[in-house]
Amino acid sequence: MKIKNIVLGIIGIILIVMLSFLLANLIHSSNNKEQAKDEQEEPKFLINGEKVNFETYRVDGKFFINVPDILTSLDEATLKNEYNYNNRPELVFRSSDLKEQIFINTTNQDMLDEGLEEYLNNLIANLTNMEVIDSGVYQKYDKTFAKLISKNASTYYSFRYFTIDNKLVTIEFNVPVDISLEWEEVIEEVMDSICFSEDDIKKYSSD
Repeated sequence: MKIKNIVLGIIGIILIVMLSFLLANLIHSSNNKEQAKDEQEEPKFLINGEKVNFETYRVDGKFFINVPDILTSLDEATLKNEYNYNNRPELVFRSSDLKEQIFINTTNQDMLDEGLEEYLNNLIANLTNMEVIDSGVYQKYDKTFAKLISKNASTYYSFRYFTIDNKLVTIEFNVPVDISLEWEEVIEEVMDSICFSEDDIKKYSSD
């Protein structure tokens, strides 16, 4: 009888150890899942501590761009009222405090992909009181893009130039210099999102 009790006691101890081990593994696994979930949900971009979300816009049915949802698109009446009608941007997005702005202008200026580098060089040559931070041409989606990032004493500017139907398109994103470091990655994200097909913008938006 004593032997039987001893055996049962040993079995009980083994079961307790096994159950404790399984319980510890379950808790560890749960903690790892929660940690992974928190890492996945960590915002990619923050402005003033707030997560930046993006909305996709299709411009003239020709190209796509992702714009931070904290910027508001101006309506047609406001555009006509605030900008010279003949030269006004096609789309303007800006923050409520007017500090951050995006201008999208599909111009009537004739331009070929091959002419963008010369166009960019001429722009840079004629800049005054501006510091050029970065510039150049690059290829993406079988298209040529010209890039210009510059600043003056008060404003940080990021430009992209490309062509649609042999016409020049310009994208400008500007913010005050004193907050430009906080905005740099968001601005780059906006400019990198420019593409020409639904498949590309869907893939880009899911990254």
